[in-house]
Amino acid sequence: MKMNKIRRIIVLGMVSCMLMGCGNEIPELTEEEAALIATYAADVTLGHNKESSSRLIDTEAETARLEELSEKIDKMKKEKAEEEEEEQEDVKYTKTSENAAENVQKPENIAEFIGLDGLQVNYEGYAVEKSYAADDTEEWEPTLDATVGKNLLVIKLKVTNITDAPVVADVLSKDMLFSIEGDNGINSMALVTMLLNDFAFAQDEIGAGESRQYVLITQIDEEITEPGSISLHMKKGDESMIVALQ
Repeated sequence: MKMNKIRRIIVLGMVSCMLMGCGNEIPELTEEEAALIATYAADVTLGHNKESSSRLIDTEAETARLEELSEKIDKMKKEKAEEEEEEQEDVKYTKTSENAAENVQKPENIAEFIGLDGLQVNYEGYAVEKSYAADDTEEWEPTLDATVGKNLLVIKLKVTNITDAPVVADVLSKDMLFSIEGDNGINSMALVTMLLNDFAFAQDEIGAGESRQYVLITQIDEEITEPGSISLHMKKGDESMIVALQ
């Protein structure tokens, strides 16, 4: 009777130790795991009970068996901890995705985020090309060519001065980072170019009521001819914003 009571206490103690670090959620144990814990607890109890200190069970084989049981329990605890960590990561990823979805803005919010006072930025469509050169400037303009196996995805943005005085469209000094995402696995940073109308390097004066077109360009697989939905991801310091273009 006394022995049964001691076994129950030890089993409860072992189960309590395994539940430490699991918060208020009690993990479900399989029949195999429960039997493993009970067996180990009973063996340890017998090993420390003065009434059962017989030399008959004090053998190398018995010691090895107890060590094996202990290792199995440690492995089981580790696996449960890893499962909990994976669950926490899944929850964290889901929350991050939800927050990102809530942060999706319209193109009209681009100017405010960057800090282009007195200016408005609108999305003017896209083009998929093998090479690109601006055609609305009288100055010399370099040509940007896609690498082998790639196409250029050209995002067109129109910047308009909505005031009655000249305003400088200064994106360059804001240290902005731009990336473009779309369907078919499109997800890459905007290219650093020498184009005079590269939006990331804009620093031009725009007259009152006037507009100027700029571009952001990235490379996509040449098999992609239609990018589908397109979103512009902007980062400025620790701040970020996602703009749904189409």
